[in-house]
Amino acid sequence: MNENLFSELRYRVDAVLRTKQYKEVCIKRYNHTWEHVQEFMDSKGIIPFDRKVGESFLDEWHKGKTYEQLSHRQKERVRHVDVLSGFQERGVIPPFHLKRRTILFEGELGEPFNAFIEEESLIKKGSSLARYKERIEHLYKHLQKESRTIKELDTACMLRFLNELNTGRSATDRNNILMTIRLFMRYLCSCGLLTDNRSEQWMSLLKLRQVYQPKIPSVYSQEEVEALIGAIDRGNPQGKRDYAMILLAARYGLRISDIIGMRYCNLDWEQNRIILFQQKTGKKIVLPLSEEVGEAMIDYLKFGRPKIDLPYIFITAHAPYKELSSNGMGAIIKDYFRIAGVNFTNRKHGPHSLRHSLASNLLKSNEPLPVISEILGHSSTETTMEYLRIDMNLLRRCALNVPIVPPSFYSNLYGN
Repeated sequence: MNENLFSELRYRVDAVLRTKQYKEVCIKRYNHTWEHVQEFMDSKGIIPFDRKVGESFLDEWHKGKTYEQLSHRQKERVRHVDVLSGFQERGVIPPFHLKRRTILFEGELGEPFNAFIEEESLIKKGSSLARYKERIEHLYKHLQKESRTIKELDTACMLRFLNELNTGRSATDRNNILMTIRLFMRYLCSCGLLTDNRSEQWMSLLKLRQVYQPKIPSVYSQEEVEALIGAIDRGNPQGKRDYAMILLAARYGLRISDIIGMRYCNLDWEQNRIILFQQKTGKKIVLPLSEEVGEAMIDYLKFGRPKIDLPYIFITAHAPYKELSSNGMGAIIKDYFRIAGVNFTNRKHGPHSLRHSLASNLLKSNEPLPVISEILGHSSTETTMEYLRIDMNLLRRCALNVPIVPPSFYSNLYGN
């Protein structure tokens, strides 16, 4: 294999990352960067890839910033390119891991920042909470530089901060920071910690530069989901496991993190319930254990799961037995879709697509939004409203009729 062929190099590195059980979302970020590298090479007429090409790409992409000036996501991009270069040169993934800085909000100025993070920790976990700290730190440093406390934050100070924020930063990065700072300012207003606690005034000042348009999620019809489930061979231990896991995703819309993290204590057999705290939000959800899902779980636990003393219900199918990672689930579902003859071209096929499909099919069945929110474990129906984007029929119902415009309108308009 000619390693100068970029697509082949990408394929080999992608395979190694999967072997090392990198998370699927992490591998997607790697490939996203590599696609930009490919575009850069195509635009410059470059065919062979090497470390110098990667460095030229990063210089152009980051506009000459030093490593210390880069955001966390930009530093990840450096890592993604370094992995390609290192693997090409030595045939191994370079041993390197990004570590988040320890962010401290100190003194009188830091108290409201810490209080905000503490409150958000009740609903945000892990990397989401870390990103919140990174974003509000921008405002903290600005106030530090001007020797101001939160009580002394006024419109002029905020305008100077916004001017700083606009310098050398993309609209996307700016919006991400502002969305979190808007939440922070609402918190400060609700606690009466500002001189001017009119939230609407601050929101009008902290406007986003562009309207966020989320991508339309991939969904499958009820018939396609049933075909997927029917394609699973339950005659072997792995098939029994996959069947139970995919049912949990398809019938309850559970995230893969909650499925692979499920323990015996989450199954209330006496009350026929599943009780768990969502790993992403920390919210408790209680779901009825249907006969279909219950039988699938029992079949796996009795006849499919290795007799290993691990707290997790779902574990690897082959020794050495251990907790599952989310990496391979997308590939497993893709294989079952292929066996079922379901066309997944231009559609995502991971476990989250089953969650979106459940929401879409419930909407088509005219289930009320609060019911769907409860099933999916959303904190509010506003989050669930995002799923309306995938149901064109429901969107059409929201459209207004175009009024008939009389001819006199055009006469008045053009002065005839």
